[in-house]
Amino acid sequence: MSVILGTMVHVSVDSTTDGFQSISWNINRQPNRLWQLGEWYPWKTQVGTIITVNITSYASALDPVYLHPAVSCDDSDAVKSISIVAAACDPNVAVSLNYDKMYITSYSYSKGDPIGFGTESWSFQRWIESGVAGDFITIPEPTAVLQGITEGSLSGNIIEAGLEFADDATMHGEHIVTGQQGSVSAGIPGIGEATNVQLGIVSKIGGGALEDGGHTGQSSASIPHTPIYITTT
Repeated sequence: MSVILGTMVHVSVDSTTDGFQSISWNINRQPNRLWQLGEWYPWKTQVGTIITVNITSYASALDPVYLHPAVSCDDSDAVKSISIVAAACDPNVAVSLNYDKMYITSYSYSKGDPIGFGTESWSFQRWIESGVAGDFITIPEPTAVLQGITEGSLSGNIIEAGLEFADDATMHGEHIVTGQQGSVSAGIPGIGEATNVQLGIVSKIGGGALEDGGHTGQSSASIPHTPIYITTT
């Protein structure tokens, strides 16, 4: 374990270097043991590697992204380039991550205080070559990563809540449904709130309002991505 100083962490997302609140990352190597009969040890071990990054930024720090679900085997364009360089207090721990194509897996926007500011949270993932040496079965990078159809939710009275639904004509019919949520506690005056919640198919994420006095809002969306492996001869 090593201590990292926030003032010495340099983050770049599509060349944007300002407006980040927090960031976390995980290089997850996943062992798959090939157990065998008659032995207490595996015959071999297969290793796959997935990188995940989570970023919280002030609203509109990052450019919005238009979503285009796959209609062929083309790679998803719901991506951003991410670079992280952190100065750790332990010289034996190097923190450096730089990938030009991180796939967006989720997005959310929140402005809960009428006189506060909005924030956005972005999650990314990338499948890479296993990156292990020795007698392992390794998994290569996928040939392409396909983008699925994104579902999302939107609530509040703020105009720019960082999410746009696809229009009905594009979806060949109505697809947005509306529910409601609310809460209130006893007291004098015992103030609560109620708001409608829209759910539908999403065509754009990002671009939520940083400030909008007197208004609140929330949105979220999950962007499904599926890696595929195609052997070419």
